Amino acid sequence: MVSVMRKIVLASLVAALGLVSVCSSIPGIAYPARPESARVWYEIEYFPVRLISMVTCIVWDAPTGMFQDSIKGAIGGTRVVARNIGNENGTYELIVGGLTGGPVGLVAGGAYGILHGFAYGAHHGFVGYPSPNSGSHSMLFQGKSYVVPYDDNY
Repeated sequence: MVSVMRKIVLASLVAALGLVSVCSSIPGIAYPARPESARVWYEIEYFPVRLISMVTCIVWDAPTGMFQDSIKGAIGGTRVVARNIGNENGTYELIVGGLTGGPVGLVAGGAYGILHGFAYGAHHGFVGYPSPNSGSHSMLFQGKSYVVPYDDNY
């Protein structure tokens, strides 16, 4: 009975060690080494990862950009109308601005945001994101790209 238990414990320990070693080697497989002599072959191997990352980033950044820029547009449209009426911080001016300029800004900001999010996601999903302090839509969602920033000097 004791020998059977020892074999079970030993088998589970070996399985755990094997799982840990396999899991720790996966990042090295996902991002292959870039030797000078094999740049073209490296880009060929890495191209599917770039495409998957680009599609994922577009799917994430387009709605995010539309939402964020539509809110900014609605606020900006409300403020512009209120300022043109007379007082940017006046209660009645903000109500009129919210009824007239807000919806226009919402639609215009949403249209801009979906285009900007699509372009930003397509570009940075393919070549990698800049610093998290870049200030664009995706700085909140840096984990959506599978590509490290692209560098030409390798």
